[in-house]
Amino acid sequence: MRKMMLVFLTLVLLAASAGEVFAAGTAAGTPITNKATATYTVGTKTVTQDSNTNTVTVAQILNVTVAWQDAADVVVHPGDTNKALLFRVTNTGNGPDSFTLAGLSTAIPGSSFDPTLVDLYFDTNGNGQYDAGVDVQYIPGTNDPSLAADASVRILVINNIPLGPADGDLGKSRLTATSKIGHGAAGLIIAGAGVSGTDAVVGSTGASAASVGNYVVSNVVVSITKTSTVDDQFGGHEPVPGATVHYTIEVVVSGSGTAASMVITDPLPANTAYKAGTLSLNAGGLTDNLDCDAGDVGHTTPGVITVNLGSLTSASPHQTIKFDVTLQ
Repeated sequence: MRKMMLVFLTLVLLAASAGEVFAAGTAAGTPITNKATATYTVGTKTVTQDSNTNTVTVAQILNVTVAWQDAADVVVHPGDTNKALLFRVTNTGNGPDSFTLAGLSTAIPGSSFDPTLVDLYFDTNGNGQYDAGVDVQYIPGTNDPSLAADASVRILVINNIPLGPADGDLGKSRLTATSKIGHGAAGLIIAGAGVSGTDAVVGSTGASAASVGNYVVSNVVVSITKTSTVDDQFGGHEPVPGATVHYTIEVVVSGSGTAASMVITDPLPANTAYKAGTLSLNAGGLTDNLDCDAGDVGHTTPGVITVNLGSLTSASPHQTIKFDVTLQ
């Protein structure tokens, strides 16, 4: 009976601690303590008697995830250099851990071509792009990322693109992160390697995880340029409240290949009001409504100008979109 009570109380305490937010449950090294109490009567007296205090120290689970972060395939051109894929490495174990990183860009299933791996960098300024002289190079064994439970780090995998790929070809690159404490089959125990000398137990990820990101080749180059001029209500060109801002968007396509189903979207700036009836494409007026012409204002997406340009090649004429807003 006493043993059953101890087990029951231990389960209750463990359940109560589940409200704490950790990647893999209660933090490694946390002591789970409890004791049981017996209450009984002897003759006319009530007697209580405590058990010994039982302590279980939570072992460290070793887990990690790697996730490709780019919203879509990264568009590249043959011969491009230093093109970045963005990944996030997260410590999903329940204690601090350090990780070795490795990139791979050859012989990945589904690749049409092999990018040339340059190196790995920390996304130091958090903008998701490779910035030479800003982003810090990863050097194995020197600056392996050390992460608390639930913490993550953004890693850029940098590749060069060969000259051979054709339009639509995919090139793949993989990032792998592996626990420095240990890895292997789930359930593997690494005695004394965890927090405060607790055992470390390899979790469901094997304490090593990988993710693959994609480059997609385009031999078509799209250039989008937006300019503005201002006319104020006093006959000048100052951007004062009440002035009109004339926006022009120029789209130029070069190279081989086709930029298919191109759509231009332009959110109306804050503190402005669109001037009805000013939207045009290639000097032809467009209605503001969603109808049979190429554009609309705020109907496809609230607060956004949308213009459908269709499929364009280098032989297509330059596309010019214009509209006006009033400064408020």
